[in-house]
Parts: sequence; structure tokens; C-alpha cells
Amino acid sequence: MNLRLILYSFLVMSAAACGAQDFYSGGFAFSLTSRGGEAMVVENIVGGLNAYEGVCIIPPVVYYDGNNYSVTGIAPGAFAASRVFEVVIPNTVTRIGEEAFLDCDRLTDVTLPLHISHIPRECFLGTSIESIAIPEGVTRVGYGAFQDCHLLHTVFLPSSLKHIEPYAFASCHNLYEIYCAATKPPRATGWGVWDGVGSVDLIVPDEEAMDAYLNSKGWSHDGTFAIYPNEDIAVRPASSAQPFNQDWKRVELGQYLAYKVIDESGQLVALTASRYCYLPASDHDVAYTIVPTTMMGDGLPEPDIVEHTTGLQPLVDDAFPAEPEPIIVAHGGTIYVYANNYRRWLSVWDMSGRLYYNRISSDAQVIDLPRNRVYIVKIGDYVKKIFI
Repeated sequence: MNLRLILYSFLVMSAAACGAQDFYSGGFAFSLTSRGGEAMVVENIVGGLNAYEGVCIIPPVVYYDGNNYSVTGIAPGAFAASRVFEVVIPNTVTRIGEEAFLDCDRLTDVTLPLHISHIPRECFLGTSIESIAIPEGVTRVGYGAFQDCHLLHTVFLPSSLKHIEPYAFASCHNLYEIYCAATKPPRATGWGVWDGVGSVDLIVPDEEAMDAYLNSKGWSHDGTFAIYPNEDIAVRPASSAQPFNQDWKRVELGQYLAYKVIDESGQLVALTASRYCYLPASDHDVAYTIVPTTMMGDGLPEPDIVEHTTGLQPLVDDAFPAEPEPIIVAHGGTIYVYANNYRRWLSVWDMSGRLYYNRISSDAQVIDLPRNRVYIVKIGDYVKKIFI
């Protein structure tokens, strides 16, 4: 029997032995914890399979038997081998169990809670996550946490990170950029941390940090990393908030960056590198600010901050031009730019800040560049990062 299936079967039996779920609410199975007034998400086993699927927005509070319970945890293996493809975890969650999303091979997007201290063992092993932002306060990425995430291309690591355990990013063959906000290199010297990973652009806070990483075991191998100081060019969100269901509105974000979501009081309510963020719908206007960030500063200056409201009134977003944004794609070592580009300046840099291309654009622009690198393409006011 496949080793992962054995592990998953063990998790199912362990959950059953512990009493499994106490109640269901909103499509999730919950178990009450030993702490009064708290609940955790557990497996939802139907016909021997984990029945979670699609977009899963975990609620921060659930109602059961006359009481409200704060959702503070996700049990070990809770979503393992399920058919979820997007998960949003509320900030009430402070504990995520080992193997919580093991082998969710359809899972591409995850928004982590802001108050966890570590990413547990094999938490996302074998998933299809493409980009992940790990929040401040996390000090450890556990054993095999992102192993075999073959589509993972961009990782944002916090300044609080101290230790990356063995095999944490092993076999992430498409990983090509890591933003690490820690000025002191986290310990990453265990077995196979970067096994199967190579030609990664590692972006660190400044030149002093770059020197520290260049002289740090686990980060200094030039076949694995090309190390650069942080660059300030950022990508804007690509759309305004749209209805998702009766409880949520959804904002499509730009790719290749993390995004801070800030409420009206100025409080950070979410950090995500997913393709979408979800804002609670309300019967009156509530303003949120979405700030692209590399996690090494406060994001973009005021003119590029994009505000969204979640009320029922039609949204008016003056931050975006009425004309369509350009389409920028890469294929076979070539960047293609399609748009009404008349008289707009087109520039291309690599991650070290080297300018490769800088001239007035034309429609259906074609640019040949060295392969296996991340580039920053700017046309007019539109900026996009792209890998070729």
C-alpha cells in the first residue's frame, strides 16, 4: 500500500478513536476542545473519504447547542486527501495540526491565519499550492511542510523565521523566487531542505542581509540561490470586489506578490499570496485597503493603494484605468505584450535591477531574453513580474 495512504488511514482511525466530530456547521465538521468556548475543524469523512471540496472559507465563530464557539484549531489531517482547491483560515486559528492538508492535490491557494507560530510537519505536502505567504510570528517551517509541492513558484518568509526543518521545500521543482524578510539567515541546514530545488532568486531586505546569506550555510550554494537585495517595484491588484456568495465578496489579486488587507481602523486582517482575497459582505459600506508587499516594508506608497468596499452599493474604483490592462505572457524564452500600447514606455528589468529593455512600445511587442529568470515588466503604469 502507498505510504501516504497508510498515513492517511492512520489519521482517519486516530480521529475516530478520539471521538471525531461533535457537530456540523456550514459544511465543516467540528470537535469541541478542552478549552471552554472553543472548537476545531476535524475530518469530514463520508463513505470512507474526506468530503471537503472546492472553496473552503473557515468561519471564525460557529454556533452549536445554544452557544457560540471560537474556531481556534485545525486538527491533524483535517483536510488530508480531500478535494479542496482553495482554503481561507480565519485569524482565530492559532493551532494547525500535522498533515492537515496532506495530499490535497487540487489545493492551489491558502490564506494562513496571522497568529500561528509554526508551519507543522508535512502540513502541505503533495499539494498544488502555487504561492504562499507565511505571516510574521512564525518561527519554524516544519519537516516536509511543503515537500512535493511541484507547482510552488513563490514563497514569502517572515522576519521572525528562525528555522527551516529537513525536506521543508524538497522537490519543489518549480520554485524560482523566495522573499525572506529575516535579516539574519534562518537555520536551514537539515537533510534535504532544498533537495531538487535550483536556480532560485532569493530576495532579502538589503545588501547587509545579502552578505549574511552569502556567508551562511544552507543559503550560500550558488547552484541553488542567486541572492539580491529587495526591489521596490510592485504589482497592483487587478480588479475590484465582486459578489462571491451571500456572506463574502471576492477580490482578484495580482500574481507573484503577497498582499496585506487592512480594515477601516488600520488593522491588518489578512496576509495572502493567493489569487483571491475574501471580504465579508455587509449591508453598509465597509472600506478595506489592499496593499501589495514583499513583506520587507509597508508596501506601496499612497497613490498605488487600492481601496474596496463590501457594501451593497455599486463599487467605484478610481485606482484602475478604464482601458483594458495589457496582457503580458511568457513562452519559450520570449515575453509577449498585447495591448493598446501606443506611445507608452516599455521597460524590463531582472531581479538584480539590470535593465534589459527600455523603449517606446508597439502592439504585440516581442522581447527575447535569457531563460530561467524572473523579470519585471513595466508598461505605462502597469507592472508585472514574470518568469521565463
